[in-house]
Amino acid sequence: MKTIATHARRPRPNAIALAAAMLAMGAFAAPASAQQDPAASARPEEGLQTVVVTAQKRAEPMQKVPVAVNMVDARAIENQQIVEFSDLTRVAPSMTLNQNPGNNTISLRGIGTFAFSIGIESAVSVIVDDVPVVQQMQAFSNLSDVERIEVLRGPQGTLFGKNSSAGVINIVTRESSDSLSGHVQATATTDHERKLEASISGPIGDALGFRLNAYKVERDGEIANLTTGADLNGESAKGIRARLDFKPNGRLRGRIIADHGTRRVEGPVLSLLSAPAGARLFGQPLAPALAGIVPGPENRSVRMDSPGFTDNRNSSASASLNYRLDGHTLTSVTTYQDWNYAFLADFDGTQIPLLAVFSGGAVAGGIAMGGPYHSTMLTQELRLASSGDGRFNYLAGLYYSDSDNERGFTRGRTGFPLAARWDADTGNRTVAAFTQGDYRFTDATRVSAGLRYNRETIDVDFANLVPGAAARFSGESSDDVVTGKVALQHDLGKAVMAYASFATGYKGAGYDVSTGFDQSRIDRPVAPETSKAYELGIKSRFLQNRVQLNATAFLTDYEDFQAQSSVIDPATQLLQNAVNNVGALRTRGVELEIAARPVKPLLLESSLAYVDARIRSYRGAGCYLGQTLAQGCIPLGNGFVQDLSGKRLSNAPRYKATLGATCNFPLFETGYSGVANLNYQYQSEVNFDLKGNPLQVQKGYGVLNGSIGLSSPSHAFKLTLFVNNLLDKSYATFVNDTADLHGGAHVLTQMLPRNSERYAGLRVKAEF
Repeated sequence: MKTIATHARRPRPNAIALAAAMLAMGAFAAPASAQQDPAASARPEEGLQTVVVTAQKRAEPMQKVPVAVNMVDARAIENQQIVEFSDLTRVAPSMTLNQNPGNNTISLRGIGTFAFSIGIESAVSVIVDDVPVVQQMQAFSNLSDVERIEVLRGPQGTLFGKNSSAGVINIVTRESSDSLSGHVQATATTDHERKLEASISGPIGDALGFRLNAYKVERDGEIANLTTGADLNGESAKGIRARLDFKPNGRLRGRIIADHGTRRVEGPVLSLLSAPAGARLFGQPLAPALAGIVPGPENRSVRMDSPGFTDNRNSSASASLNYRLDGHTLTSVTTYQDWNYAFLADFDGTQIPLLAVFSGGAVAGGIAMGGPYHSTMLTQELRLASSGDGRFNYLAGLYYSDSDNERGFTRGRTGFPLAARWDADTGNRTVAAFTQGDYRFTDATRVSAGLRYNRETIDVDFANLVPGAAARFSGESSDDVVTGKVALQHDLGKAVMAYASFATGYKGAGYDVSTGFDQSRIDRPVAPETSKAYELGIKSRFLQNRVQLNATAFLTDYEDFQAQSSVIDPATQLLQNAVNNVGALRTRGVELEIAARPVKPLLLESSLAYVDARIRSYRGAGCYLGQTLAQGCIPLGNGFVQDLSGKRLSNAPRYKATLGATCNFPLFETGYSGVANLNYQYQSEVNFDLKGNPLQVQKGYGVLNGSIGLSSPSHAFKLTLFVNNLLDKSYATFVNDTADLHGGAHVLTQMLPRNSERYAGLRVKAEF
């Protein structure tokens, strides 16, 4: 019989030895490089590079933009092993993720939207080559052939629209090259990942260039299903992207990008964190589902009859045209995307045959749940921008989007107590007009201001298909709002800029489309979320451009914050997820980012974010399971409520810190060169439950990653050895309390992501 210990069946590298080797190599190489060029420290051109971002929809130096933004380029992405979207937490201060089988959530400064409903938008907008994703789960895919990633923190609604009330993550893939070039890259890891990537790019005549990129990934899972012997949470993915860049004359230039990708995950599933002795599932002993399993923070074994899967298929296309007029540029961006998603999951997460229990043995098997999603979105944006060279610079634009989301859901079988079956369709049509301008009072002082008018119409059609309870509900709602931003910035020195800004934010109303939907949700849709954001910042470089220090202080007040929590379903007496408006919320804090290049071969980077995200007013919140009167759960009418005013927001760590070092070095006199990288990230304790269940807590933890790469003299060949989670620190990205399924016994489950376990890998790259 297998036990939890048997999951260590895959050989693991000696991570400590590898780390020591990398540290030794870096310590040896840096002085050697410095000795070859004693004057290097005196040349400012060998300091930090100028970073250009498009945080204000035009290319500008990052240090001149009055926005809290950080950027990672292609080189940093490679050196720090940022291969999946979740890896961005290594480089983005105050960015956190909540990953679980039903949904994934991105949070910036403690603010994100965690909801299973297809009618509720996210607070953080993810944009890939000008294509905004419809559902945030689309973002959690492979990052391949990426040129740069920009993370804009705080409300960005004036220029990026209503679903960026907490920030924007802008992903830009690589352009076509001026000469024929390409690469092939293969990766293999100790946790049984096999990955192949390839790209080719070049010109097609004088006015046209192309780029073609493809990848394929296969990875075994890290969770062992002791019932079937299968590995769960593994994935298989593949994708292709084609790009054409054209410039027929000196005034017109544009690009067309099309991509298609698929991703299938076997699961994902939760493992048991704790299970009280004698716990029962719907009256059935839980013990058979625990055979060979030791619940705990490192438990990577389950016993499940139908672990299920998630299957993603995404296609998108975008066309961008820029026509240069005298002193202006007219831009048109058209995008379309089509996302199909299907999932199947084990309702109770065990091998106990609940259908047999409920039917008295007439029907075998457990209770599965799942169904298909289908989302489409068309967007069109027109912008007119001045050249940016004058005292007064501006841009103005029009925006239109039309999205449609369909979902079907089935749980159990008709006639059983927990049965659910429904189909739903939601639509969102948005029109907007926006403008932003900046005026230079003096060479050192500038002010910028912008406004956006947004008109939104949402609709829903929901059909309950359970026999005996069949019903249909339809509705429509409209809303319009004006948001804006103003910022004042002043150059305190040649490379020191300070700014202050104020912005208002907005996230539209939505229908909470989930099991239990009825006319009351039509009559009372989830109200729009609004915010007021204040920000003070300083961006600076000094010591001959070798040290960069950026600091930001922020305070944002939210009204009618949209958040999901669980309520008791009166029909089944089980927890049902529902989206509510939390009355008032405030997030405030400080972010500090430091980068230094003391000598040419060595780059040091660090960030620290202190975020205090609290609920200011939420007096009628539901109680968590088992909450007592002494713990604040008081009777009200026919139920019980608590006052969450003053409590911390869920999944919002108070502290998050990163520390990294990258060292380039020659390999003696061979002509070969190398690069070594170590990076460490830490986040403090979080509670995953909005209602504050003290059992749903992940303690603070830190993760250390490292890599070392060797390149040939021509840089046409590169070999990289990397280790993720060197210290093998296990942590969860979601903790759930399933007491409603277990008669009040607090059985806890957890989501253990791939990076919560140590693994090593080898990557081989050839370029031409």
